[in-house]
Amino acid sequence: MNAKTARPALAGAAALIAAVLTGCATVNYSLPGTLKNVAIKGAKGAEAGQQVTITTSGYNLFWCIPLACGDLRWDSATDDILGGTAFFQDQVGFDELQTALQKIANSRNCDLADVYFNDSDGFYVDVSWGGLIGTCFGSSQMGVSAVLVPRTAKAK
Repeated sequence: MNAKTARPALAGAAALIAAVLTGCATVNYSLPGTLKNVAIKGAKGAEAGQQVTITTSGYNLFWCIPLACGDLRWDSATDDILGGTAFFQDQVGFDELQTALQKIANSRNCDLADVYFNDSDGFYVDVSWGGLIGTCFGSSQMGVSAVLVPRTAKAK
């Protein structure tokens, strides 16, 4: 590998390491009261609680060997997602996000409204000019967003 191709390869490796070390899963909530007087589709008269957004990303070698991803494990001490990084696992999927979102809603005694999923993928190739062997990294990012609607006590 010559100096011309070494710099981009090192920069790519450094970016991957930095992304892995800083964690790949996040959970964000709107401030309580921010959604006051916001109409919720399909839930006439319901009072909006908080907006919750969960994002996770993962990095794979050749799209099939998981290197690292966001850690979506449930922490029962805080009733929330731990966040952080899980190595050699693939937790970037609709099932994992839906499970995490449902656990958050249940722990807060809420129903979900206006659920929105998104995903994006990327593929990075670094091939040295002097050889045929390259390093291929794939990345994927998925997120889910929803409004938490507090459940009301039913009259008996």
